[in-house]
Amino acid sequence: MKEERAHILEMLKNGKITVDEADLLLEAVAETAVATSTPTPLVPSIPPVPPKPAKAGPKLTAEQILQLNREGADPDFIRAVRELQDSPLSGDQIVHMALEGVDPDFIKTVAQLEDLPLTGDQIVQMGIEGVDTDFLTAVDNLQIPTLTGDHIVLMGIEGVAKEFIQKMKDAEFLEELDGDAFVQMAIEGVDDELLKETIQLL
Repeated sequence: MKEERAHILEMLKNGKITVDEADLLLEAVAETAVATSTPTPLVPSIPPVPPKPAKAGPKLTAEQILQLNREGADPDFIRAVRELQDSPLSGDQIVHMALEGVDPDFIKTVAQLEDLPLTGDQIVQMGIEGVDTDFLTAVDNLQIPTLTGDHIVLMGIEGVAKEFIQKMKDAEFLEELDGDAFVQMAIEGVDDELLKETIQLL
């Protein structure tokens, strides 16, 4: 860790990075470091304070941090990544999206999602394809048990309108559709009033 900090400070000294970028890199290195010892309680009779749970978000290695710096990654993207919790994204996937220029707002939206069955690869694919963040927000908590991450990716890439998703969320018959049928109807833009009248014929 000392070598990594020294390298970052040397880059700052040589003008290769800004002060803000150096701060981000140093914070990331600190978060990545693994504690090697546990402090001994000062008073044996007092139970030790349990350590704070480690963040469940993605972690970056020192080499990945340096790669992001060399490639000129957007600091706003890194700030957005730090908001991720319980994310399936790996360090390599974070680097890939950063180098592909994924919009930081996409990462911020992903950080706010509550109930989407998405893998890291699926998030990367949608980020690179520029899937509308309003669509992701609309599809979150869509109560269709058989709706998969692949379904969500397909609808996002095909540009399904958030308005259609919202109307479906408000419909009483949504639970009667399976994932495949819903996706096909969403892509083709089936009229929600027509669907309401014909759903019993399925």
